[in-house]
Amino acid sequence: MAGPIWIRWLLTVAFLATAGFHVRRLATAGRHPTYPDRDRATDVAHVVMATGMAVMSSPVGGPLSPASWLTLFCVLTACAAFRGRPDLALAGAAMAYMLAAGQHDAHHMSGPWVIHQPGLALPFIAWTLAVYFLGYAVWTVTRPACVPRVVMALGMSYMLATAV
Repeated sequence: MAGPIWIRWLLTVAFLATAGFHVRRLATAGRHPTYPDRDRATDVAHVVMATGMAVMSSPVGGPLSPASWLTLFCVLTACAAFRGRPDLALAGAAMAYMLAAGQHDAHHMSGPWVIHQPGLALPFIAWTLAVYFLGYAVWTVTRPACVPRVVMALGMSYMLATAV
């Protein structure tokens, strides 16, 4: 991911805090008998996505290879689509797109660290998704428990725009 280092660190911390929020919801779900399984699956998806976004925005990367993250996001996208969650399916597909459409030389793909450079293939897709997630963030502000979703949507929009 491109952009000033302080923004990358700020996004990393925000995404890790978002992942922590959803981990806390999962950890306390057993104490709330009304916590539906659909929410559990959604929280797991948000933990995976927020962690992946933290790694992608982090200046130091993360310990999994891009191929591992790509596989994880493809599985997440398929599960979200199967469970009837188009918002999560689109977010998973956007993450998979950023990994698949990015750099593909040996230096970027063979190491254990995700390092992103600008220059995504098919930039129209990135811009379309960036606008969608910006609009989703604006719409989400009016919804309950909006802060983690707004962080994810704005972060996704920023990551897509700077990756082009």
